[in-house]
Amino acid sequence: MFRSCKNISAIVVLFTLFSSFTANAAVPAEIPKARIAVLGGTFLNDIIFHREGLIQKEFTIETKVGQSPTIYYAEWEGVPFYYVHSHGEGKWLETWVALYDLGVEEAIGGATAGAINKKMGVYDYVIPDDFIEMNIDRPLRIPHAVYRDPNAIPLPRFVPAMDTDIRHILLQQTKKVLKRNKQNRDIDVHEGGVIVQTRGGRFETVAEIKMMQRWGGDLVTMSVGTEISYARMLGINYANIIVISNPAEGMGEWDFSLMTELYPRVNPISLDIVLASLKPVAALQGKPRVSDGLINHPEMTSQKKEEN
Repeated sequence: MFRSCKNISAIVVLFTLFSSFTANAAVPAEIPKARIAVLGGTFLNDIIFHREGLIQKEFTIETKVGQSPTIYYAEWEGVPFYYVHSHGEGKWLETWVALYDLGVEEAIGGATAGAINKKMGVYDYVIPDDFIEMNIDRPLRIPHAVYRDPNAIPLPRFVPAMDTDIRHILLQQTKKVLKRNKQNRDIDVHEGGVIVQTRGGRFETVAEIKMMQRWGGDLVTMSVGTEISYARMLGINYANIIVISNPAEGMGEWDFSLMTELYPRVNPISLDIVLASLKPVAALQGKPRVSDGLINHPEMTSQKKEEN
């Protein structure tokens, strides 16, 4: 764990306070740098910890919203990245503010989900392109004090909902990884789909799934809608991979024994997809991105108000 030195001089303290809006939060120099983050979920579970040579270091940092979860620094074929286990293990806001403070620009997330769309079968991979968020228990916005620019009041748009470049990479790499093994012929890849994020903590009722189906939802899960929202609010380019783990309630029969077969099969495939995507994602550095003009409303900055 890395912490700020307590005997720092008053001058440096004042400088840090006044400059905190225009630079990253103070991150100890010994923390290795990475531009890419991977957010784990049930699509990966703990398999990344069993892949030899990946994880190099672990640490936490203090942010303006609290201490981060454990963040793992890893490398794959020369590409450095941070890994956060299980969506941040309950530290939703702290996770994303920490990644922002660390200078992360690209993020890959994922989850398993129940299929509302009957064309999506168990084990299928989906690279979704839109979402409906029913979040009721996680912070709805990033505190203004977190941002580097004191004049910006982010009011993000989600058209498109996720980064198109990362989505394209994930789609191509998913197809390539599945094609390598003839045993994966039964797994389909779906380009696009609407995620419905529910509140978590329980499965949905049949009536709730019917409602989501009428809304246009294709699959239901519990966490990635929050990730999509926070990533855009912080200007981090994000897209995710979804694995269908079961029919949504009322859309087919299943029981929990299915999971004992599913995870051992899809977790290694999902990790291979993520690792194969790292180099292409790293190559995006410096490219204009679809979200560049979707974060700040120009009429809502204090600078604009002063000009008027």
